[in-house]
Amino acid sequence: MDNKSAGFTLVELIISIGMMSVLSGLVLPSFLNWIRTEKVNSYTRELKEYFRVVKLNSRRWGSSCQININSLAHNGVLNDKNYYGYDVSCSGRPTTINNMAPALNNSIFQVVNKEFLITPNGRISSDQSIVIVIGSKYHTAGAKILNCLVIQSPTGHILKGKFSHSDWITNNMLVSQKDNNNILTPDKCEFS
Repeated sequence: MDNKSAGFTLVELIISIGMMSVLSGLVLPSFLNWIRTEKVNSYTRELKEYFRVVKLNSRRWGSSCQININSLAHNGVLNDKNYYGYDVSCSGRPTTINNMAPALNNSIFQVVNKEFLITPNGRISSDQSIVIVIGSKYHTAGAKILNCLVIQSPTGHILKGKFSHSDWITNNMLVSQKDNNNILTPDKCEFS
């Protein structure tokens, strides 16, 4: 009789575990960067659609809608998903539009250059275009993505692009904030 049993030797197990750990070490950072990029892209798409809906509702009901920025601290979003970057109040009618806003989380941040008003005909009442920059909280350590939305004044057309300057980003970016340093300008947003 042959005393050989089927199975793996200890050396084979050590080598296969070592190979799996090396491969996972190479794949995991790319996967995390992909997740961060998709979170930023998803929030950008949802925000663009949200502002389109606010404009449509403003025209539909013939009311002005004031868009105010909710400031949220660094890591200030708890797990209940009820944190929104904007507070929308429309004149003349109770609004449920706030509940339609995309929710924020701690892994992304947004910076807006100013608050604005949407008129009853869906136009933007502002002396300059509205610029919104959305990025990953881990921008300096991981995915290098900064999306921007430019809401043109007075037409209200919304353009999506990539923001070209990142030297103003800090490690402790607030989740949602207003740009008080006039960094966000439409010319820094590159459209493809």
